[in-house]
Amino acid sequence: MSKRRRSLCRRSRISSPGVRRRKSSSCRTASSISWPEMATPRLLLVLTLGAAVALAGCGWTPLYADRDTGPADAELRAIKVAPIPERIGQRLAMALRESFNPDGTPSPQRYRLDTLLTATRSDLGIQQTGLGSRGKLDATVTFWLRDIKTGTALLATSVHTSESFDILANNYASVVAEEDARIRAVEELRRDIVTRLTLFLQRRAAETKP
Repeated sequence: MSKRRRSLCRRSRISSPGVRRRKSSSCRTASSISWPEMATPRLLLVLTLGAAVALAGCGWTPLYADRDTGPADAELRAIKVAPIPERIGQRLAMALRESFNPDGTPSPQRYRLDTLLTATRSDLGIQQTGLGSRGKLDATVTFWLRDIKTGTALLATSVHTSESFDILANNYASVVAEEDARIRAVEELRRDIVTRLTLFLQRRAAETKP
């Protein structure tokens, strides 16, 4: 009986270090996984802030980073948007007015924006029945930024966008799809016009700054 007890004790002593090794290795694995998970958000935050500081030091600022204090904001609010014919033109005019003066702040108008908008619809794919399977809307805007007192054109340029849509068997669904393409076209044109005017007015303000 005593020999059996001694052998059992030996086995327990031999197996116990393996158990301890497995436990210690699992603890190391857990710690190595949890640290990056905890550190990654902090690391990303530090890198983002560092990049922003570096870019700011180089004189770079996002175009729409601060719409309330940007150098061109007062100039944008001073733009009077002339009426644009047709429904798509009316939508564009309203969108531009909202972009130039989103909070409706009363401002003296020193500029006038004259706009010529052309929109054409065409079929891309033709079915055997002769009907189109997909349509395309091309919209081009030529605009002039003028001094409201003298009428002198300070900037003259154009922007273009192209939007496609499905032509379905259901006539109502096709009308809705084409209308959605017009809405997307207006948004693209608005964004391009505002961007070009903002850059122009920023350069103009920098050139006239004493």
